[in-house]
Amino acid sequence: MEKKKAKNPIGFTDLLGISGVPKTDLRVNLLGSLDEASAALGMARAFLDEETDKTVLENCQRELSSLMAFVASIGTPREKQIEANDFQAELESLESKLETLKTQVEMPRAFIFPGENQANGSLNFARAIVRRTERELNEGLDQLGLKSPAMLQYLNRLSSLCFLLILKYSKND
Repeated sequence: MEKKKAKNPIGFTDLLGISGVPKTDLRVNLLGSLDEASAALGMARAFLDEETDKTVLENCQRELSSLMAFVASIGTPREKQIEANDFQAELESLESKLETLKTQVEMPRAFIFPGENQANGSLNFARAIVRRTERELNEGLDQLGLKSPAMLQYLNRLSSLCFLLILKYSKND
């Protein structure tokens, strides 16, 4: 019986239109960070009560997927096919949601410790991952010689969104 040969040997993966990319490639690392951020938002979404808040996080996950498609296309034959979305519209939409949320919460007078409840804990976790992803994307885009201020601001505002949702889902004692 003939064994099927693996498409890529261990330690390699595919990007859009190319095979055999080392898992140590900067783009693969950035994709992993963005994927973690999306997964953390998904976990937080599972613990939220309000459908509106769940929808906001789901939309953010979709936007992170668009960002991932852009990163996965860098340096591939598909790079020109995927528009380098400047993320300005997504940033403006997110900033609008932040303004609405700011009216619904009160700023804390003391440090908030994660884990007060499931929503609070998962949102804090998501916020930490989004902040790390923002740092890594900043560094990665610099190394790749790409500029996208709105993408980076988007991730910054996404961590602010998580913070405001943390306040919304915390006890106000």
